[in-house]
Amino acid sequence: MNADQHTPVELCRTCGEPVTERDRFCEECGRPDPTTPRTPPLGTALPGKPPSRRRATSHDTPLASIPHPTPNADSSSDLATRTRPDRRRAPAPTAETAPGTGDAAGAETRCGDCGAAAIGADGYCGQCGFRQPSGREHVEEEAGLFGAAVSDVGLRRSRNEDAFALAALPAGACAVVCDGVATAPGSEEASRLAADSAVAVLTGRVAAGMDPRGAMRAAAARAAEVVAGLSDDPESSPACTFVSAVVDAAGVTVGWVGDSRAYWLSEAGSYRLTTDDSWAASMIRQGAMTAEDAWADKRAHVLTAWLGADAGPVDPHVAAFRPTAPGLVVLCSDGLWNDLPEPAALAAVALDGADGPLGAARRLLRAALDAGGHDNVTVAVIPCPPPEPSRERGR
Repeated sequence: MNADQHTPVELCRTCGEPVTERDRFCEECGRPDPTTPRTPPLGTALPGKPPSRRRATSHDTPLASIPHPTPNADSSSDLATRTRPDRRRAPAPTAETAPGTGDAAGAETRCGDCGAAAIGADGYCGQCGFRQPSGREHVEEEAGLFGAAVSDVGLRRSRNEDAFALAALPAGACAVVCDGVATAPGSEEASRLAADSAVAVLTGRVAAGMDPRGAMRAAAARAAEVVAGLSDDPESSPACTFVSAVVDAAGVTVGWVGDSRAYWLSEAGSYRLTTDDSWAASMIRQGAMTAEDAWADKRAHVLTAWLGADAGPVDPHVAAFRPTAPGLVVLCSDGLWNDLPEPAALAAVALDGADGPLGAARRLLRAALDAGGHDNVTVAVIPCPPPEPSRERGR
C-alpha cells in the first residue's frame, strides 16, 4: 500500500520517498530526520483524516465497477535498470544492537551485509544500517489445483507489508489478501495476522455449513478485532486493508474493507467485483470529480475504511454471484492494480497459459514488476468452478 494512505506523510528531503514526521530515518536512503515541518494548503484534507470512515450503504453491495486510474507513466520493462532498495539506514547503536547480541537461544545473528553480530529487534544492523531479510520478500503457496497465491516486496519498497492466506475447502477454496498501511507502525504484522485469522474463520465456518456470506462477515470481524488489539494507542496503531473470497460449487462470494480488490477473469468477460473504500472512489461516486481528476489527486489513495484500532466500527462489503462460464477469481493488493487496473489487461495475462493457478499468479506478479514494481505486490488466484474432488483429493 502506498505510504500516504493512513497518517500524514511528507517526502524525504534527499530521495523523495514518503516518510512521516515520526520517522527518525528514511527507509530508502537512510537520511536522519528526513522531514521538515509543512503546512498543507487551505482546504486540503489530511490523509490521516479521511472525509468519511465508511459509506452508509447496504451491507450487501451489488456488483459494480468504477473508473480506474491509468498506469504509472514511468513504467519500464527493462528489469536490468531497476534494483531493489538497499534497505539501509544510518546506524543507531543501542544496547539491543551492541556487537555480540544473539537470538533467544544464544546463537549470534549476523548481518547479511557486513557480518556484524549487531542485529536489533527492529531487524536493522547497528553496525552498517542494513535491514535484514524477513523471509517475506517473496512468498508462494498453492492449494493444489484449488488455488495459489504469491507475494513480493516489489522493486521500490524496503519491506513487504502485504500478506495472504489460502486454504482448500470441502468443495473449493478460500483466500484473503491484506495490505499493510506503510505509515502505520506494525502494519507488516497486522496484515499477516489479519489474513491468517480470517482464513481460519472461513475454513471453520464454511466447513460447518455456514452460508459463505455469513462466514465472510465473521472472518472480517475477526480480522478487524485482531488488528485493533495490536495497539492501545489509536494514534499509532497498525492498520491494513482486507479482501477475501470463497469459491465453491455454489459460486463466488467476496468481502472487502479498503482498496485491495477482487476481479473475475474469464474468456467470456472480465470485470471487477469490488469497489474501493478510497477518497478517489468517493469523489467519483459523488460526481464531485471526473475519474481522471480524482485519480490524479494526491489524496486519491487515502482510505475511507480499513482495519485498525482507529478505524471505528468495521462493516465489510459482501457480494456474491454465480458465474456462467469458467474463469478465475483474483484477489490483489494495489501493487498490482495500480499498474494494471483494467480487468481485460489482467485477463490477458492470467489466462495466457495452462499452468494452473500458481502459473497465473506468477504471470500477474511479473506483469506488475515489469510495469515498475512500485509497491508490494500480492495476488491470489482461485479457479471457478473448483476442480472435481476426485481429481485432487480423491487420489
